[in-house]
Amino acid sequence: MSQEVCELSRHTDELQQSIKTRLQSLQDAHKSMEALEFEVKALHVALEQVQATLTSPELARQSLKEQLTQRQRLLADMESFKQQVQAVQLCQSALLVPEEVMPNLAICRTALRLQQEASHLQHVAIQQCNILQEAVVQYEQYEQEVRDLQGLIEEAHRVIQERPIPSSNIQELQAQILHHEELAQRIKGYQEQIASLNSKCKMLAVKAKHATMLLTVSDVEGLPEGTLSSIILLNALHP
Repeated sequence: MSQEVCELSRHTDELQQSIKTRLQSLQDAHKSMEALEFEVKALHVALEQVQATLTSPELARQSLKEQLTQRQRLLADMESFKQQVQAVQLCQSALLVPEEVMPNLAICRTALRLQQEASHLQHVAIQQCNILQEAVVQYEQYEQEVRDLQGLIEEAHRVIQERPIPSSNIQELQAQILHHEELAQRIKGYQEQIASLNSKCKMLAVKAKHATMLLTVSDVEGLPEGTLSSIILLNALHP
């Protein structure tokens, strides 16, 4: 009888130890999953903020140069994605669950999708910056041409106003009239060129806006609720 009691006591101790070990495994897995969930949510928030900026109607209403500056600043901020993605990957590698189970976990699928989205957003921002950079260069060239033409108009007006009108010499008067008419024609031509350049500026802004809008940004879906539960962990650790 005494031997049976000892055997039962030993078996009980082994069972208790097994339960403690399993419980500790569950707690460790819980902590590793929480760490991953925290990093995934942080990356998700960052992606949503970038997407909101890239698709903001207010951004589209800014000048081309302001849009370019905003996107360049945003692209610089997006460098933090690399650290956030690395943090997610590090937490994934530290998950205390069987490797074959990880692809079936919702949080792991979300982590993969967000990493792909981060890469996509950076690509979109780079493309938009390239489009706007070219547009800004062309726009500034048009503006300089307009300023040059306005200077020519002002110079023509100055010549017309400052040159004295001869009172007696008919030939000089006729020559001056012809010269003034020539200047008037030049002024008219300059004004037409300015109108054409202003039209080109507006068209350039519209084309740049449409080009950046065509670079669509795919939706960043919300994180699934309740991704972490004792049932998921139990099944993952002990299928």
